[in-house]
Amino acid sequence: MSTDSRPRARLHPAAVTALVIAGVAIAGAVGFLVWLLAQPADSNSEATQRLVQWEEVFERYRAANGALPDMPFGGYCLGDGFPVGTGGTANCRDYEDATYYTQDASAPLMDALRSVGELPRGASAPVRGTIGPYAIYDEAGVRLLSTEDGTCEAPAVEVWNDGEGLFVCQILLER
Repeated sequence: MSTDSRPRARLHPAAVTALVIAGVAIAGAVGFLVWLLAQPADSNSEATQRLVQWEEVFERYRAANGALPDMPFGGYCLGDGFPVGTGGTANCRDYEDATYYTQDASAPLMDALRSVGELPRGASAPVRGTIGPYAIYDEAGVRLLSTEDGTCEAPAVEVWNDGEGLFVCQILLER
């Protein structure tokens, strides 16, 4: 058995602590980046699924009350959590432009729909300055609309696109 009597180089305890902290910080940063990259964007299928959820709420209201909620012709935000835009209000549709609908003005519709159950979660991801979901009441019925990045997914159908990636997709509820 041999014994090595040469002195060994040792790290100072403060250096060891600094290395451990640096390693933990690097591992944490890498873990955060992996988690961030794994978070799905609000995909077209999610935006369409949200429209389907709103369609179900409107149809529950119709089943319970014999008709869709009675609202004046115009546009309404579906849900909450919309960004503050033009007018300093939380808006849907073209939230920073002149063609927006306010979340506050949509409260009577949300109250009516809430009477038949829980409402779907709020705003979808904005696409090129437009955010949904929103509804338009007009002579055709109630148009449930969402913004999607690229082509619309069934059962929603395309009603408009800007030629640069913004597609407005619709589910129509006839009265």
